[in-house]
Amino acid sequence: MTTAVVLISTVCIFLVLGYRLDFRSGDVEQGALLQFRSFPSAATITLDRETLSFVTPGKRGVDAGEHTVTMKLDGYKTWEKTFTVKASELRWLNYARMIPETIRTSAVKEFPTVVDALPSPDKKWLLIQPAADKAEFTLVDIRDEDKPAFSQLILPVASYTQKEGHPHQFSLVEWDFGARYALVKHVVGDVTEYLRIDRTDMDNTVNISSKLGVNISDIHFSGTSGSVFYALENGSIRRLDSGVGTISQPLVKDVATFDLYKTSTISYVKKPIDNKVGVGVVVDGKASRVATYDSTVPVQADMSEYFNDYYLAIGRGTSVQIYKNPESSERKKLVSFATSSAISWLRFSNSGRFVTSGTGSQFTNFDLETSEKNDVNLPGNVPNPAKPLQWIDDYYLASTGDNDLRITEFDGANQHVITSALAGFPVTLNDNGKLLYSLGKTQTGVMVLQASRMTIDK
Repeated sequence: MTTAVVLISTVCIFLVLGYRLDFRSGDVEQGALLQFRSFPSAATITLDRETLSFVTPGKRGVDAGEHTVTMKLDGYKTWEKTFTVKASELRWLNYARMIPETIRTSAVKEFPTVVDALPSPDKKWLLIQPAADKAEFTLVDIRDEDKPAFSQLILPVASYTQKEGHPHQFSLVEWDFGARYALVKHVVGDVTEYLRIDRTDMDNTVNISSKLGVNISDIHFSGTSGSVFYALENGSIRRLDSGVGTISQPLVKDVATFDLYKTSTISYVKKPIDNKVGVGVVVDGKASRVATYDSTVPVQADMSEYFNDYYLAIGRGTSVQIYKNPESSERKKLVSFATSSAISWLRFSNSGRFVTSGTGSQFTNFDLETSEKNDVNLPGNVPNPAKPLQWIDDYYLASTGDNDLRITEFDGANQHVITSALAGFPVTLNDNGKLLYSLGKTQTGVMVLQASRMTIDK
């Protein structure tokens, strides 16, 4: 009995590891495991021309090598992917977004003008800016997909600087991760200042620049308190707390650009000194220089975390280098690869799994999970080639080139034109993923917030 238990246990372990007996050759081979999931679920799965006995979600063991998977659901376009798996690999095909064969796009609200919009990170709110010279915004509550709510947010006049004879210029910067607060940049004459607004109470607006007496050129929320920030002040990265009125000592000096990941992890590019540009990170308050380049070619950097490891991506010219654990003395250059075009923008995906760099709607994507690289050139010209394409979830990007709202997977597969939309404006899914909001124009030329239904359950 003991021998039988040991034997059965051993067989089970080998099965879990993907080993199986090839009855044709008699050899024991290690395969791979595929995990299937779709939105909406219950899609029929065809694997290498064999229709499987279950619908999504589910899993299936396969031999190592190339495979083709299609998923079908009544009323939706077919999803298809061809890929290669290695022995013992677990490949997650859990991102298949089924697109309706007929997409219904409806007008939500018309606006005389719109200069900018800013979706919240939780996909529940949308700030719309009707005019750049007015301290007024429209807050859209998209939590109820049937009845979005609108309210007007007006900055208190006393919260921003006045200069007689000089026009005001306001612009949206970012939401905090709690989606209660937002940053607004205000320029009047020779004054540039940053305001923190509270969507629940506009009287709670704080002029960070004047309250702390700092000359800020870039700023990001840290956490969800609405009072803690990391900012670039006269070339130095500092931690600001408008609640208690404190300014930290410089974390790094002579900085040209920086980005903040989560609450306190920073990637930065320094100003050219002696024709050299340094790139580094700040983790747990400690700054570490990672690489140095000559200053003849612009450099970009971004940082994220994936499965408890930090990754730093550096884009320069037509190449990208990715470092694993760049904050450590044992940092490792994970990969270096060429891109399909000169790099005008670089960023990680929301999940940290993908590094995407490009110019306009032409991009190169690298997958940290599979070490696969894909070059993608989406149709259409975008107004600002230096503005990154937008991740609408963990796997799909959106482009509004040539006024077509197009979505694509990270590797360029399963592209779909959803609707006509104004180029250059952001788009957002709502929190249940059933509606895709964008800005468009009516047949009479009026600007409109519109919603495209991504499911056919209504």
